[in-house]
Amino acid sequence: MPIKKYIKKNKIPIIIIFFLTLNIILFITYLIKLNTPKPKFKQIKPKVTFNQKINYYKPKTIKKDNINPSVISEKTIYLTFDDGPSYLTDTILDILKKENVPATFFVIGTQIDKYANTIKRMQKENHTIALHSNTHNYSYIYANEENYYNDLNQIRNKVFQIVGIKPRIIRFPGGSSNTVSKKYNQGIMSRITNNLTENSFYYFDWNIDSTDASGNISQDVIYQNTVNKIHSGTNIILMHDAATKKTTALALENIIKYAKENGYTFAKITKNTPQIHHHINN
Repeated sequence: MPIKKYIKKNKIPIIIIFFLTLNIILFITYLIKLNTPKPKFKQIKPKVTFNQKINYYKPKTIKKDNINPSVISEKTIYLTFDDGPSYLTDTILDILKKENVPATFFVIGTQIDKYANTIKRMQKENHTIALHSNTHNYSYIYANEENYYNDLNQIRNKVFQIVGIKPRIIRFPGGSSNTVSKKYNQGIMSRITNNLTENSFYYFDWNIDSTDASGNISQDVIYQNTVNKIHSGTNIILMHDAATKKTTALALENIIKYAKENGYTFAKITKNTPQIHHHINN
């Protein structure tokens, strides 16, 4: 029986016929796609690979001016300044430049950031930048070896960030003969001094004390205490360029002039300088 007659005879609604036809068409389309082979995709390898690169800031080493040369003789003076830099340090540098004399500065970390330009000037004018400590806090530094080396590395890194060098010349707070360290750790000075030497560090004490660390000393006393003690051979003079040591700066030029008039030469401390070591008391 023809479909039209069948539909008319059985009175099937046209809408139902429409949806049945649509479903048949969709089913046939699905079967065709299912049997159609899928295309193969070619895997493309990247031609360029990217590696992460981290750049670390490394300051350029400051070129030194050809001034303040070291002159080694049978009567050599090494001027050394602890506890700086401070606002007085540039005055001291002015005097050294005027007299064409080198010196050694044992700097501390609490002053570095504020006087970074002064540190750069020290390097540029051919002085030795050496290490005193980062904190100058005896109770921390001498509590144990780990604290000491943490403190030392901090001040070394600060100097490095400013002038691009990591000094190996140091001076202990209180000197290597200090006894205050006994309060915090018995025998620590003996252990540290041995270890420093084994690791190519060079520590320097002094054999002439200007006594400028002892309170408010006049420039005349500082002058006399210094010139009366200098002698043939190596003279490592202890001075300070902390903010409270104005009389040291005032006495310095006369000390230099006296020494020159009496045949002394001046040099900065290097690793080849004869090391003056105190007796270790702890």
